[in-house]
Amino acid sequence: MNDMECLSLMELLDLRAGAEDTETRQHLDDCSRCRAVLEGLPAEFSLPSLPETTAALALRPALPLPARVGTGQLWRTSAAGERDWSWVVAVIGISAESEDRILVAPVVAEPELATERDLLVDSQALGYQAFIDLQNLGSLLRTQLVECLGTLSRPQAEGLVALYRWTLAGDSEPKGLPTGPRVLAQEDPRLLAAEGRGDELRTLWRDADAQVTDEAAENDLDGEFNQPSETGVGLAGVLRPRVEGPDAEWDRASLLEHTGIDGARFDKFVTDRLDLTDKTDIEDLAHVLHVLDIKWEDAERAVALSLDTSRGGRREASGPAMPMAARSQPGTPEEDVTRDLYADQSEIDRSSKARRSEIAAYLAELRRVLDDLR
Repeated sequence: MNDMECLSLMELLDLRAGAEDTETRQHLDDCSRCRAVLEGLPAEFSLPSLPETTAALALRPALPLPARVGTGQLWRTSAAGERDWSWVVAVIGISAESEDRILVAPVVAEPELATERDLLVDSQALGYQAFIDLQNLGSLLRTQLVECLGTLSRPQAEGLVALYRWTLAGDSEPKGLPTGPRVLAQEDPRLLAAEGRGDELRTLWRDADAQVTDEAAENDLDGEFNQPSETGVGLAGVLRPRVEGPDAEWDRASLLEHTGIDGARFDKFVTDRLDLTDKTDIEDLAHVLHVLDIKWEDAERAVALSLDTSRGGRREASGPAMPMAARSQPGTPEEDVTRDLYADQSEIDRSSKARRSEIAAYLAELRRVLDDLR
């Protein structure tokens, strides 16, 4: 206690109760204010009665497990080996290559960070305001789905589909959807926040990425994939010299650390395995091309060749559950709106025409992301 300070109420009560403290007793003897306060204290203290109230709390009812995973469902998800880590996601659709892989977008409980490419969600769906982060799409395994938390309303689900098509499939920008303000500069802090979320979300995607890498190795042994064209150099031919051999500009470990991408994803790049159908690897590929300073002319030719030898095509909705895209833009032709990711059942159109269209959409989005990085 400082000599210039008066005693607290508790110190005064202790002295009145007979506590022996030379310093506080000396202060009381010398301080007329503290003596006056002590003399004015009542003999007994009684606490005011508090009103008896009951907090209006209610447990969120547990939802029954859906019979099937479908577009617009909201799930709490986890990752292998991460007992205390989870993330809420919105389902976009089932993977073209395996029914065990689900294409999702993360849900973020900070609506002020949403951009014009993110769908705002009101509190009806989850009990709090949030947005669906279309900039950080990814695939996870069905076994990572822990608990179904709800389902988007039909307008919200249709908005999710429309934004997905605009972001990755090259469709026109949807109008009238609840989204965040438009990004006007690369210095926008919301972009930095999205990049940070992307790094954290790699934990969620790694199980599905590892499975895809294992399948690719098996398919190599079976000879299932087409071989790269002999008339050009694919992505592997562009990347490998820069990370392998005596003249390599980077080693694999340093490149992965610098770009932050998953090793399983990078291994697909150097074996000409690209995600033609869902295009979930574009962000990672753009970061690799940017860090390695590969000119767009060289990258475009190489990526196009690798896409030509990768599996996939255009999604076509075949299930009865949700051909929502057909209603997202009135008057849009059916052939332009029935991408498979909008339904919980789907088929992949692997015709030459469909694949050419998807390759063009992939390259256009890759160019856009690279321009943003530069």
